[in-house]
Amino acid sequence: MTEAKLPRISVVVTCYNCRDYIADAIRSVAHQTLRDFDCVIVDDASTDDSVAVVQQTLEELADSRFRHIRLDRNVGQTGATRRGLAETNAMFVCFLDSDDLWNPDFLERHLAAHLNETYAVGFTACNARLINGHDELIAGGMYWFGKDRARVDRDQAFVPIEASRVPTIDASRGTAGWQSHTPYRLYTKRAVHWVWVSTSSMMFRRSLINLVFPEDDEAFRLHMDFYVVVMAQMVAGSLLIDDALYSYRLHGRNGAADNPVLGGRLHLSSRNWGNTYSQMLDRMLGAMIRDQERFVTALGDRQYRRMLLRMRAARANLLVGWVLTIRSWLI
Repeated sequence: MTEAKLPRISVVVTCYNCRDYIADAIRSVAHQTLRDFDCVIVDDASTDDSVAVVQQTLEELADSRFRHIRLDRNVGQTGATRRGLAETNAMFVCFLDSDDLWNPDFLERHLAAHLNETYAVGFTACNARLINGHDELIAGGMYWFGKDRARVDRDQAFVPIEASRVPTIDASRGTAGWQSHTPYRLYTKRAVHWVWVSTSSMMFRRSLINLVFPEDDEAFRLHMDFYVVVMAQMVAGSLLIDDALYSYRLHGRNGAADNPVLGGRLHLSSRNWGNTYSQMLDRMLGAMIRDQERFVTALGDRQYRRMLLRMRAARANLLVGWVLTIRSWLI
């Protein structure tokens, strides 16, 4: 079989008080080279005029693939995303933050990666450019993408940078352009550390999202991405696309990325997220134990027990963590 019908894709865009950027985010979806998708924009009870901006943008597009839902009360990131998921049913799903932008080939490249002949991953993720509130480039990519952030520059005082990773500047147009690298890397390690950028960089299998999506909207008002992505990686693994296929915007009012000083290791947040992450891991463990039958059905008993041990290892001290990890290898 040399040709096959492509599966459809659903896009969920959530918005809360993002009047300055939501129109551009929507247009970046509308301009996708892959046309067979549906998109729902969920306004999480914004108190600015985001709703008016969304409505005007959709009127200008006059595109039946787009729908707009306004929530009566603010439910946070997870609740708004849950409502968007309930309004869509495609086999693959993407989430776009209202202040980020997709490249025109974002959906096309991600779907092609999912349909590779080597490994059926649970989700794909790409690198990102950093832009500011005026669409100006801040950085060409995220240094940690595809690497353990805690170790990425350890004992590496001098690291060569490939010439192909430096953009070509068009001085007459005032733009920068990069070569396409198109490398793909399977990431199958069941480990609890962040190697991706944000959920705006990802495409998920709907069946995986249905399995790992958190049940508590209030507990995950802001940190849904950490919960969903770590759980999804532990369950199914991911495929990394080294090209930057979207732009992550730093505009001074980001919910998590609030550090205005960039350079070196690009710490986007000034906060200490240690306690938050620990609480997230505890909730993941609780969900896996509470929904054991559902996880075993999806993963099989052996993979379920291995995942449970790895999650417990992430919450234990170093010695106990190693013991639990070794036990997971022996299953």
